[in-house]
Amino acid sequence: MRLAPRLAISLPLSGLLLAARAGGMDLASAALAAGLIGAMVAPAGSVAGIAATAAIAAAGAAAWASGPGGPAMVFAALPLVGNLVLAWHFGRTLRPGGEPLITRYTRADHGEVSAALAVYTRWLTLLWTLFFLGFAAVNLATLAGHGPAPGPVAALNLLLSLAFFLGEHAVRALVFPRLGPVGLGRTLRAIWRADVQRHAG
Repeated sequence: MRLAPRLAISLPLSGLLLAARAGGMDLASAALAAGLIGAMVAPAGSVAGIAATAAIAAAGAAAWASGPGGPAMVFAALPLVGNLVLAWHFGRTLRPGGEPLITRYTRADHGEVSAALAVYTRWLTLLWTLFFLGFAAVNLATLAGHGPAPGPVAALNLLLSLAFFLGEHAVRALVFPRLGPVGLGRTLRAIWRADVQRHAG
């Protein structure tokens, strides 16, 4: 999944989504949110293909949300979709013969990955996959009427994701001190570098 063209579509959509939410435009917000997810999971790698997928997702969500209570239904389903997409994004790289996602990012950052670091990053990729699947299960229970309220779950999802992300950086610095300090900026640069290297030429 190429990152750069997805950001070219998803960042403007994010701005429009925030504006629509602030303006109380529920139907537009639901459509833009679906388009945002469509942009991130589009199978195409070109800007045009990603934009087309986002447009189809947005149109589908708008059609679904046009009835009474429709926007609320779309927003209720978005956390489930988001967690499943993230679980797929991490988990698909654990297939035999593939390179785990976080191993790829680490290689882009350091140039080489030791055997111990490869094991660590494989397990970390698996843990992130399970993390998102776990929250997807909670989201599904909520949609079925048997889970906690969606608002607190979404907030907990975001807070625990941030805590996991930052906490893992601290653990990695302790376990692999030779890697140097790990922070958000360095991680984002590694992700971008991995995307460029993967699709160079």
